[in-house]
Amino acid sequence: MNISQLSDLQKSRQLKAVNFIESGCGPMVIEIEFQRDKGYLRELIKDESGQVVTCTNITQGYDICHRAGIHHANLVQIIPHDEACYSDYADYHREAIPLSF
Repeated sequence: MNISQLSDLQKSRQLKAVNFIESGCGPMVIEIEFQRDKGYLRELIKDESGQVVTCTNITQGYDICHRAGIHHANLVQIIPHDEACYSDYADYHREAIPLSF
């Protein structure tokens, strides 16, 4: 998903959540949760070449969201020890910190 697709989701009101995923092991990425058909999907923001966009700080994440017209997101911090212990996809959304910018 690129920034123009994110903007389209925002305008069509299909966007469920924007999550800034921060892990102790690497840079922050932006995950988008959106409605497609009758279900919800999750995708990471990617650039034009298909590479996942990474942020070194939260301000860079804010700038990306502002370009798409988004002013709310969740900060999700993943503890590296927890990542090693999960056998399935980590259900980390219960520990999200809501942000407005």
